[in-house]
Amino acid sequence: MRARQSGEEREPRGAASAVRPEAAAPMLGLQPRIGNAAVSRIVEQRRTAPAIQRVTEDELHQHPPGSSVRVRGPRRSFSGGRTPNTLTTAEWQTLPQATRNASTKERVDVGVDPQTLQETDPQLHQSLGNLNRLAPGVPWAAGRNAVIEGIGRADPGTVGHWTQQDARDTQLGLDARAARDAYTETPADRQQRHQAVENTLAGAAAPDAMGDLTALLAQYEGVAIGGDHSGAPIWGFLITNMAAIQAAGVSTLYLESIREDGYQAQVDAYLASGTMSPELQTFVTRYDGNMNLGTTGLEATLAAAQTHGMRVKGVDGRPARRPALSATTLFERAAAMNTYASQAVTRDRRDPAAAGGYLMELGAAHTGMHAGPSQDTTVHGAPFQKDEGFPGVDDLLGIPAVEYEADRFRRLPNP
Repeated sequence: MRARQSGEEREPRGAASAVRPEAAAPMLGLQPRIGNAAVSRIVEQRRTAPAIQRVTEDELHQHPPGSSVRVRGPRRSFSGGRTPNTLTTAEWQTLPQATRNASTKERVDVGVDPQTLQETDPQLHQSLGNLNRLAPGVPWAAGRNAVIEGIGRADPGTVGHWTQQDARDTQLGLDARAARDAYTETPADRQQRHQAVENTLAGAAAPDAMGDLTALLAQYEGVAIGGDHSGAPIWGFLITNMAAIQAAGVSTLYLESIREDGYQAQVDAYLASGTMSPELQTFVTRYDGNMNLGTTGLEATLAAAQTHGMRVKGVDGRPARRPALSATTLFERAAAMNTYASQAVTRDRRDPAAAGGYLMELGAAHTGMHAGPSQDTTVHGAPFQKDEGFPGVDDLLGIPAVEYEADRFRRLPNP
């Protein structure tokens, strides 16, 4: 089985001092021209923190090459570079029959991260996740994803993959810290921006949600649509109105529900061909089921986008995942995801194919200023202070954040 994505939180690697507000202020003016990701890197270069191995922007947003986990069956092997992860006969038999049949000399290489494996091959994920003895130091209570990661880290042939995942994590932490330093809007500034959105909606006097959206797109390059993931009605709106949305100037849908480093290549292939890979099919079916979306969910939205030639890009990724067993989990996820998503959009907007407007599908928690952590914490090693809030994706991109309900769009009540 093949595919891509992974990582693990790192401890702080040096106390990076915050950029002074007076030094960061000029950076905010550059954001609309060069993008938040570029501004973040400029601010980061001005820090006095120790030198840290960096990854490129492309590397941060792509799943590293190579296998993430390898195991082999009980068949004797004398080949060089073989994995030490040898299964007993009983353990080998727990692997799915299809996996065993497809193996060569009882060797199984997994190219995706544990979360993607769980979504695309749950049987293999369960089998590997039960092999706790091959993951030294990983407690059973940590869960199957952690066990599978531990197996990969213990294998000299795959540890390099996880080192690259660690580097992605560290870079996102640095970028999140730099993004926060570069963001200097005051509450009054945000209220002024929110009022402009309110005025646009009120002035349009539109009769329905499509009219609301058209009015917003006439004033803004993009619109963030926030809400709950479970049973979200926005999917039905997108499916029904895809042609009208395109006519309003939208060329791209940016979706939190798709991890770009896990599925973007398969989404692109589907949009180009109309044929969905088995892995993507399994993922979207599982997503729609878990989120109680029925036949008007992610799968149907992708089908409508394919029919109308709409671009679809994922804006979530493994480095932005929610950390486990942390007292500040929600803040860490918000800071990481908001940074990663705003970078993903800014990067994609450089592509000539992205010309036109865009819509974003996000959880409401990723819009507006997220409340700061209840204690000092870190995001992949980068320090954040107690009560230090983090700007939403809409704040970082300078676009309105709205919610969809009863065939109307209204501004999300963010401070």
